[in-house]
Parts: sequence; structure tokens; C-alpha cells
Amino acid sequence: MVKHQPLQVYERQLCLSCLTGIYGCRWKRYQRSHDDTTKWEFLWSLILFFTFSLLLVWFYFWWEAHNDYNEFNWFLYNRSGEWIDGTVPILATTAAGFTYIAFLMILALCHIAVGQQLNLHWLHKIGVSTALLTTAIGFISVNQTWGEEWAVIPISLQATGPFLHLGALVAVTALAWLVAGQVARSEKTMFQVVVLLLYLSVLLGLYMAPLSITSPCIMDHANLTPRPDVIGHQGAPMLAPENTILSFQRALQMNVSGLEADVAISLDGVPFLMRDRTLRRTTDVGKVFPARQLDDASSFNWTDLHSLNAGQWFLKEDPFWTVQSMAQREVMLVGNQSVCSLEQLLRLATLHNHTVVFDLRRPPHGHPCYHSWINDTLGVILLSGIPQHLVRLLCLSLSVSAGLSFFSLSFSLSFFRSSLFLLSFFSLSLLSLLSLLSFSLFLSFFLFLSFSLSFFLSFFLSLFFS
Repeated sequence: MVKHQPLQVYERQLCLSCLTGIYGCRWKRYQRSHDDTTKWEFLWSLILFFTFSLLLVWFYFWWEAHNDYNEFNWFLYNRSGEWIDGTVPILATTAAGFTYIAFLMILALCHIAVGQQLNLHWLHKIGVSTALLTTAIGFISVNQTWGEEWAVIPISLQATGPFLHLGALVAVTALAWLVAGQVARSEKTMFQVVVLLLYLSVLLGLYMAPLSITSPCIMDHANLTPRPDVIGHQGAPMLAPENTILSFQRALQMNVSGLEADVAISLDGVPFLMRDRTLRRTTDVGKVFPARQLDDASSFNWTDLHSLNAGQWFLKEDPFWTVQSMAQREVMLVGNQSVCSLEQLLRLATLHNHTVVFDLRRPPHGHPCYHSWINDTLGVILLSGIPQHLVRLLCLSLSVSAGLSFFSLSFSLSFFRSSLFLLSFFSLSLLSLLSLLSFSLFLSFFLFLSFSLSFFLSFFLSLFFS
């Protein structure tokens, strides 16, 4: 009598096939393995984690630097001579790279959760290497050309620190089951001890982090410093063309503490407002005076300057993506703006009793006002009748053969405090329940106990079911 063995039926594991297929191109069952990850693949996992961390910092930097995108574009304009929004390709590639690396990180964690061997496909290894290399080059480039902008990270953390801390606690706690599963499946005692100690150290460090957080969000209202002064840099360049009278009017409507402008001097000695060395970017000089569009702005007399349109470029370039939200009347006002003189700005500031901050620029060699430019500018300020305590000279820009050098010259008043802290001030109202640091520490200690219990519970449940 012949005994027939029943055929072994394999269940289709579509999720597992997709998981191992996308990560390591192992779509077939025989290609998968529950063996320990090799040292080479473990090294690639560390590289993947490091790339993810680096991209996370890079992404956060550009997210928080959004107020200074125009400054970055202006820097590119001075280098290339063409006005382009350089932040768009940076943000697009950063978002794409971060999404790709984060997706690979999730797949790697899922491999660990189901006990599959990590085996990153060589195409993904090329992608990770490319992301790591380009991000490293980006860090070096920003550090060399825009290094002062790194200060935005510690400043922004005063507002975002509590939220990032709670988010990190949730993320690390969610990994408790995964860590417990790894410890339970491992047969090496040393590995179990190292993983447990590493995880608990990270968890404990996160719960002690509030001791180092000095955020206005969790400070007593009585200990907060006064609201910082907010300066309208070139007016309100997001709402109207920079350094125009409409831009300064819009800034005053936003209740700023003062106005800031860049001052040059015309060929006939009239101080006017212009940031760039040439008129090509912010006026229609290429249309009115095509042969002189690369000339220094100070080489034009005031009659020629006043005849130029200083608003059409704003409607065409839309540097802050605000034109589409403007009413038709506002578009007409913007399109009819002209170059603003220093006298016009001083009359506006005197009318509203607001402080004015000037950044003066010396005309080039051979200019009729090359030696008298400071006295000519101060003469206009004195004749305007504006109170002296409302005027500040931020810096004087001197032309030398090697480039530009700056030195400070101020009146009786000190510099304004940085307006970047305004974000921290407004975020205070959103977290009034965390006004005392002691309450935050108590909450962290309570969460530490509860999450530690959840970790050990997950660990023992994993031991039981395994």
C-alpha cells in the first residue's frame, strides 16, 4: 500500500514580498532569509541612518530659514547677475531626497520588526551615497557662503524645542516593541545587553532633555523679556516692491517699530533708496536706458532715476508668491511705483513718528559726491526736520579696489534687538499650560515611568509569544 504525502501549501505573503522586494529586490521566497545581517549590510544600515539624520537637519534648516529666502536669492543675484529663485530647486531636491531616505528607513525598520535579514539593493546604495554626498556638499557650501544663517537653528529651537522633544519621545517609545523583539530573538547575551542599555540611555536622555530647554513656551510670563522691536527691512518687500514708498506704507500698516532702507546718492547729489549696485533687477532701466543697464545706480541723475518704473519687476518676478492674492487696485498701485528718494521716506517716518535705519553706500570713484556723500546725506536728514533720536546710521559701505569693507556708525541710540525672537513671543500663547518648567519636568518623569513600563511589557510579551 502506497502512502501519499500531502502537498505542502505555501501561503502567499504579499506584504512580506513587497517589503523585501522593494528594499533588496528579493521578491521570491527562497531569496529571503532570517539569518543575522552581515557586517557589510550592517554598515550600510548605519550609513542609511546617518544620511537620514543629516537630511533631517538640512530639511529643518531650510524650513526655518524661509524668512530669509530673499536674502539667499539676492546673494545668488550678486554672483550670477540674474534674478532667480534658487530656493525652489533646493527645496524640491531636499523634499525628494528626504522622502526617499525616510522610506528606506521605514523599510529597514520593518525588516527588523519581522526578523528579515537586511540586504539593501545596490541601486538603493547608489541612491543613499548620492543623497549623503549632495547633502554634505550642501552643508559645506552654506557654511562658506551663508554661514551666519546657521544661527536660525538655535533661535528657532526656542519655539520648536518643546514640540520636537515630545515628538522624539513618541518616536522612541514606538520603537519599544521593535527593540524588545530584537532582544528576544537574539541568542547573544552581549548583544541583548548592549541594545537594552543603548535604548534605555536614549530614552533617559530624552526625558532629561527639558533641563536644557530654555524656551519662552515653558517660562513664567513674569520672567519674559519685553517684546523685541521689529524693523521693516526695505519696508515690507513681501507685500510691495522693496525700497518703494508703498513698501514702507505697508510696513507701517503691520505695526513695525521702525523702517530700514539702503541709501545711495545720484549723480546730482540726491540721496535715493536702492540696494543693488545696478538698476537692472528692480527697475525697467533695460527698457528705458538699454545701453546703461549695467552702469552703477549712482551714475544716473535724479530726473532719470525718477522716470524709471520700480514696480513692474515685482509683478513679473513675484519673488514671494504674493501677487496672485492681490486685488486689482493693489496690482495697479504696485505697478506704478517709482524710485523712492530719501526725502520721501523721511517725510513718511516723521508723519508716523517712526525710527529710520539707514545703510549708506559710497558712490564709485570719479563721482561728483565721492568725497561729500556723507555730508550730502546728513544735510537731507537735517533739512527734513525729523527728530535726531529717530535716525540711525546702521553702517557705511566704502568702495575699495579689493571689494567692500564695512564699519559701524551709530547715533545716540543702540541697535535694535533681533526680530527673529518674535516667533518665540507668539508661540507663548499656544502653550500656556506649560508655563512652568517644573510642570514640564513632572510630566516628563510621569511619561518616563509609563513608557518604561510599556517597554518592559512589550519585551516580556515578545518573549512569551516567541
